[in-house]
Amino acid sequence: MAHEVFDFVIPLFRMRWNTRAVLEGLTKHYQPRSIHVIAPEPEARSLADASKDWDTASLKTYAEEAFFHLTKDEICAELDLGKSLYTPGWFYQQLLKLGASEGIEGLSEWYAVWDSDLLPVDTWPLMVEENDVVKHKFALIQHNQYGNAKIVSAWATWIQSILGVEPVVDETGTFIPHHMWFKQEYLESFKRQINEYFQSDDHWLQLMMRSANEFDTFGEYWCYSSWVAAKAPNDLAFYPYEQYGETTERFFDDGTGLFSAALRQYLQEQTGTSLSADEPFSPSYEVVDAFIQQTYGLDSLPSSLSFESSPRHLKKDEKNMHIEERRSRWNPRMVEPATS
Repeated sequence: MAHEVFDFVIPLFRMRWNTRAVLEGLTKHYQPRSIHVIAPEPEARSLADASKDWDTASLKTYAEEAFFHLTKDEICAELDLGKSLYTPGWFYQQLLKLGASEGIEGLSEWYAVWDSDLLPVDTWPLMVEENDVVKHKFALIQHNQYGNAKIVSAWATWIQSILGVEPVVDETGTFIPHHMWFKQEYLESFKRQINEYFQSDDHWLQLMMRSANEFDTFGEYWCYSSWVAAKAPNDLAFYPYEQYGETTERFFDDGTGLFSAALRQYLQEQTGTSLSADEPFSPSYEVVDAFIQQTYGLDSLPSSLSFESSPRHLKKDEKNMHIEERRSRWNPRMVEPATS
């Protein structure tokens, strides 16, 4: 199959120890034309400077504050969150994914959004040819057994009310897969539907934020998937959870976690140089991948690893942990204490 030209889009809140590995990993596995990273202005500048010697596809950075013709402050001013669990930035990064083409000139018609903490390992093909047709496929990598039922219900109500379609569902996985193919054609009709629901000519960005005031929340991946499932079902292509979700892991590691500590130890053994936890640390994908292969073995590699950086993952009730967290060897709360 001829390689189709496409771009990645990645919203990034902050550069972290794993940023280089994720960007290099995407380049190695998928050979995109470009990787577009949208971040707060200081982070965008830092990434542009730090990545000059990284082994990535053409990397372009954008300041999120003025990414759209409306500023971030103007868009977020529409929110009235009260005691919401969410921050304005959490909603805004969803709009960056849905509206990427409005701030990135020449973005590919099909573009892949990838969460900045998701490392591809024994990963899935993003494009496959089926009956002479190229399918753009994502993988369901989050099990639907756990999660906050109240929030999931609110997302579903948003989809039914605003989009006027039924939420797409799967027997095992959720449509919150931490990556997604978007097609600009379907995004345009999605946005028109937002205007139609509100009976308003105001910008869809403002209306999306107002919808959060009305419904408390929305989820970009599930909203978009449901829209495509209803309007162009042949273009909603995905791998079932059993294929790649069974081996993915999710755990807290902001550079002080179990995985990064073991990686530092591995590097020390390989190089003879000690790396303390407070030293700058930005290993290449080649190094991280070699460590994973040694640790897991080639016959039992994970499809992907999610490095969560929010400390809330260390505090959440065990009953609310995702299966992908429960089974991870890098989740400190699930590791059995040593016995004397």
